[in-house]
Amino acid sequence: MYKVLIISYANWDSLMELPAVFKQAGCILDVFSVKDSWVLKNKFHDKWIESSENATVFVDELIEYVNKTGNEYNWIIPGDDIIIRLLNDRLDNENLFYKLLPLTKIENREILGSKAGFSKLCSKYNVKTPRFKIYDPNEDVKSISAYMGYPLMMKTDKSEAGTGVFKCNNEEELVNYLSKIEVKDNVVFQQFIQGYDINMEVLYKDGELIVYSYAKLLKILGNFGLSTQRLFCQNTEIIEQLTQIGRSFGINGFASIAFMYNELDKQHYLIEVDIRPNSWIFYGKFTGSDFSEGIKKIIKGDLTLVIPDATKYPKEIKICHYKKDVARLIVEKDIKGLFYWLLNKDNCWQYIPTYDKLLLKSCNTYLYLFFKDLMKNKINKVLKKGSK
Repeated sequence: MYKVLIISYANWDSLMELPAVFKQAGCILDVFSVKDSWVLKNKFHDKWIESSENATVFVDELIEYVNKTGNEYNWIIPGDDIIIRLLNDRLDNENLFYKLLPLTKIENREILGSKAGFSKLCSKYNVKTPRFKIYDPNEDVKSISAYMGYPLMMKTDKSEAGTGVFKCNNEEELVNYLSKIEVKDNVVFQQFIQGYDINMEVLYKDGELIVYSYAKLLKILGNFGLSTQRLFCQNTEIIEQLTQIGRSFGINGFASIAFMYNELDKQHYLIEVDIRPNSWIFYGKFTGSDFSEGIKKIIKGDLTLVIPDATKYPKEIKICHYKKDVARLIVEKDIKGLFYWLLNKDNCWQYIPTYDKLLLKSCNTYLYLFFKDLMKNKINKVLKKGSK
């Protein structure tokens, strides 16, 4: 039986449905994580190895566990940006690096959690990406402005989930946002592409493209935060670029990949590659890009692409992530969005995790507490204003 280990240090909900995908592929699944982690809030994992919440101790325990039992696992998956960075900073043993981190080229390890590293590797491998510049403290703002033009995107090197990302429309905003960044090392300035966001979940094995989903971004939580609604589309034009990315970087596992589609020149420009799983992997089964089928192929040693059956799946399908989208409509007071869910528009109830009572209960508990805390904070603000 094919045996998988998922590692989770940060308590990210992006892993909460990944165990179901592996179970659908017929795998045994173990989890190495801190307690009360989202990766545990499901009925599909077989074994939990509890670890310390201290980052250094966590990595020590993980390395010790893998040294003892690593040969039992066919696939080890670090599930969040934080643990990937911790491991990348720590591992100097090549064999352990390839066992624990999702790359087949150790020389490209700077892509793991670094925006600057990503930009440098895009240049090295001639990957189509927006014009960029890495911050140099000896360079003044006017020369940055002259090279980049406006608007531009500014990203801190270790940003994730939309944090540390700023859109600068002019030099004044650039100066303002730059002054707020404490650690300016490897800040990346990126050309702003006029068009729309394309979000993709992708699975590679030894650099070969196995399965991918292609979606236009519809709704997000925050300015540059988590996507909550996507319009999934069938697109084969992107295959050539995805193949180049996987082989060039040496990706060996899941990746969350973002492009900007330029409506002027009809081209896709790569803006981000996070080499770890994402929440949307589970929803590939609704689009024909079924990641459990991709995992089955890997188990068999078949490294060919999963091709969706065009007769069974729509060309476009809107999918809403239940937990994230309901949280968004609470924050935005989106009454229309509330009725969208209440009235089961676009058959959206099929995306509620009713297949797993434990996961559904966890999502609903989170949303209740989220709403409760939001109301509590607003009441406190009103009371403070009234007392002045």
